[in-house]
Amino acid sequence: MARNNHQLNVSTSAVKCKPHERPWRNLAVDRNLDDRWLEHLNNLKTLDLISICEGHLDVKSTSVRRRPSAIFSLKKAYVKPFTIRWYDLKGALAAEIESIWKSEDTTVEIEIQQQIVRYDDEDVGDREEIIFRFFSRRKRDADDFHEWIEKWFLDAIFRIERLDRFLERVSCRLFRGCRV
Repeated sequence: MARNNHQLNVSTSAVKCKPHERPWRNLAVDRNLDDRWLEHLNNLKTLDLISICEGHLDVKSTSVRRRPSAIFSLKKAYVKPFTIRWYDLKGALAAEIESIWKSEDTTVEIEIQQQIVRYDDEDVGDREEIIFRFFSRRKRDADDFHEWIEKWFLDAIFRIERLDRFLERVSCRLFRGCRV
């Protein structure tokens, strides 16, 4: 599948790509990431894709950048209700993650960030974010885009979509009727 990327007809002249990248929707993405994967991960209801990586060899062997990964933030409309009820939701979220990721091929991290921020002339304000990180436990060890990497992404996408549906169901209960 990764070898037959169905390229979109998008103007890519402004995109500057490194040798291991290619243009996609005016972004530079790792060259072996399939367009269909990118489409799926950019069309989730509750999660915004902020980073995706096929794993790189040009970093230390201990670097997390050696591992295929996908990183998301919870969409802004969902953040406040989730942070307000974070301690009530943590158990259900942990149980759902355990149910979805029964295999041991993926590390799942969820981080909640809350900040009080003041920049230059701006008023002091809150900034909240919930980050979801998914990393292959296996490190990339060769230049070739091995079958295991493709399998990991296909499996991860299926599971991330399942988590997205769970988050949407939880948000419907929080918003009492899915107003998002």
